[in-house]
Amino acid sequence: MDPAVIIMIFLVLSIIISIAIGANDETMAPLYGSRILNMKQILILAAIFAIAGAILLGEGVAKSVGDKILLIDYETTGISQSAVVMTVLISTAIWLILSSALGLPISSTHSTIGGIMGLGLMLGGGGGVNWNTILEMSIWWLMSPIIGFSVTYLVVKILNKYKRKYLKGFQDYEKSENIYTYIILVVICITAFSRAGNDCSNAVGIVVGVGDDINLSALLIMTGIGLAAGIVILGRIVIKSLGKMTELRPSTAFAVQLPTAAVMLIGTIQKIPLSGSHLLVASLVGLAKASNSPMKKGLWKIVAIWLLTFPMSAILAIVLYFPINAVF
Repeated sequence: MDPAVIIMIFLVLSIIISIAIGANDETMAPLYGSRILNMKQILILAAIFAIAGAILLGEGVAKSVGDKILLIDYETTGISQSAVVMTVLISTAIWLILSSALGLPISSTHSTIGGIMGLGLMLGGGGGVNWNTILEMSIWWLMSPIIGFSVTYLVVKILNKYKRKYLKGFQDYEKSENIYTYIILVVICITAFSRAGNDCSNAVGIVVGVGDDINLSALLIMTGIGLAAGIVILGRIVIKSLGKMTELRPSTAFAVQLPTAAVMLIGTIQKIPLSGSHLLVASLVGLAKASNSPMKKGLWKIVAIWLLTFPMSAILAIVLYFPINAVF
């Protein structure tokens, strides 16, 4: 097949994945749950920062995903790199679209890397995957939800203690919540910006590994637009689902979003692909525990889909590889 045609297919699939990632982006859920903005305002704000984050922060993490995980010598083994890239893109898109349709926030990072690892193991055995890079990423993946839960729990406890000590009556309470309305808007915009830079790697990272034929800047622009489109078209499903997981007010929404914003920004700057979904859900659980508030009953479904993402993405990529390889 003509290389130019293959590149064009890669670009189209990357855009489809970016739309699917946007559809599964629940970053703005605390704004919806705390009723600070209406859904239309949330979607506009999310779309703006999705585009900006992908363009300005996306390159570093994209190269980490594209260059550092797979260790396959395509020339020596005769394995088709086009087939590998195509397989990862298609398997990621399928898993993301399926999860979004069910209203379940999953990790697009884990979906992409799960597919890459599945192919790496099948095609190259134990040496087909860069385990040092996976180990480094895994530490971040394990620590980030722990940080999200712990920081939110502590911040909520501190806020509750402050309110009991210094707020006298309903008027003081309302004034305090109004102040947090502005603070959470700033924090959540930082989160949306850094998360877009991190998440776009799952749409373009494996394509970056193809080589210099790809114009990364143009691809990041298209990916940012794709993220925004996904948020606007389908994002409200996951935003509503997670926004209703537990009771939220502006101050508690701030407590939930603070660790998510910090970890996502630091991780993106460090070029580490992270799961914003895991961070945010862990933070919401921390809020519920600190406030003794009930959690939505569907939490077990979210945890189950998290546990299934790695193996299902790997299996899906392996199954899809054979028919795709027959074509390429």
